[in-house]
Amino acid sequence: MAEPRLSHANSSSQTSGVSSCVAENRSEGDKRFVEGSIVRITMKNFLTYDFCVVYPGPNLNMIVGANGTGKSSIVCAICLGLAGRTAVLGRGDKVGLYVKRGCPKGSIEIELFKSSGNIVINREIHVENNQSLWTINGRHSNQKTVEEEVKSLRIQVSNLCQFLPQEKVGEFAKMSKNELLEATEKSVGPPEMYTYHCELKNFRTKEKELENVVKEKANFLEKAKLRNERNKHDVNRYYEMKRHLDVIELLEKKRPWVEYETARSDLEVLKREREEAKRHLNTLKQAQAPTRKRIQQIEDKLNPIEAQIKKKTLQKEATALDRKDNELLAEKKQLSEVKGKKRQLEQKISTKLDSLRQMENSAIDLRKIEEETKEKIAAVNVQKVKISFLNQWCESTVAICSN
Repeated sequence: MAEPRLSHANSSSQTSGVSSCVAENRSEGDKRFVEGSIVRITMKNFLTYDFCVVYPGPNLNMIVGANGTGKSSIVCAICLGLAGRTAVLGRGDKVGLYVKRGCPKGSIEIELFKSSGNIVINREIHVENNQSLWTINGRHSNQKTVEEEVKSLRIQVSNLCQFLPQEKVGEFAKMSKNELLEATEKSVGPPEMYTYHCELKNFRTKEKELENVVKEKANFLEKAKLRNERNKHDVNRYYEMKRHLDVIELLEKKRPWVEYETARSDLEVLKREREEAKRHLNTLKQAQAPTRKRIQQIEDKLNPIEAQIKKKTLQKEATALDRKDNELLAEKKQLSEVKGKKRQLEQKISTKLDSLRQMENSAIDLRKIEEETKEKIAAVNVQKVKISFLNQWCESTVAICSN
């Protein structure tokens, strides 16, 4: 039999009969609650409620009512009472906005079922500074401790698959299949399911990375094989070139020996040719001995004649040199006479120049004298004019006096 639920809106008390009925039936319903189930919700000065207590049942719970009767207020109380963020509700961003208008503070108290003993979480909200005071089973606590306690009971207020406010329905509809699967795993699955799922995704990611690495290695192997095939001909050519280089090196080592043998054979040939040339030279010397003797006799006769010719030639050259010396002496004498005449002419020219300079100086003096004379004549003429003027004046004066 389902547990009766009681809600009080705009009321601060309830009848003793109903309370006793609820208390009796709760003990029977507790056996069907699961860990983390909400057993009681109490709201004071919260949104539309002055005071309200809600007792949810262990099975499906439905809240039915007209618009504005406070159905969403209960949802907000569940979210905020279980340390949920205001952003989850999609309404006001400050927790003080959820306190009933005109009240300085409000509170939410939620009782959660736990086999070892129920947990009562109380949140007192102050409007002035938007602060909250938390208690767990009557002991002061903080929001982080409450979040850990709620998480231990597998309550996920931020999971839209477990807690879906009406303002978040559009966001829920936009979730992808992967996001819905992960949210569902977190909501209804065991705690390790989502962990295993994440590990599985990581393994799949690593598998793809390894597959890509394998593909890259396979491509590299194929390219390496092709490159190896291309290089195979180059390697064969390289070994062939190395064989040729070895042969060349061996031949280079043998080259001095071959050159020595060639030079030695050439030397033998030259020695034979030299011996033959010596023999031929001796034969020619013997054949030319009479001719050479005759040439020597002729040279002996020519030597005195050449000496006499040289002597006569030297005498002629000495005579010619003497004649040249006499001619040079005569020319030197003429040159000295010419130089003397030149000096005399230069002296005469300098004398003439001096006389010309004196004449020029005298001409300058004459010009000065002439200018001075002209000045004196002009001065005399001026005096004459003055005297004639005075004579005229005197004559006129005398004539005036005589009259």
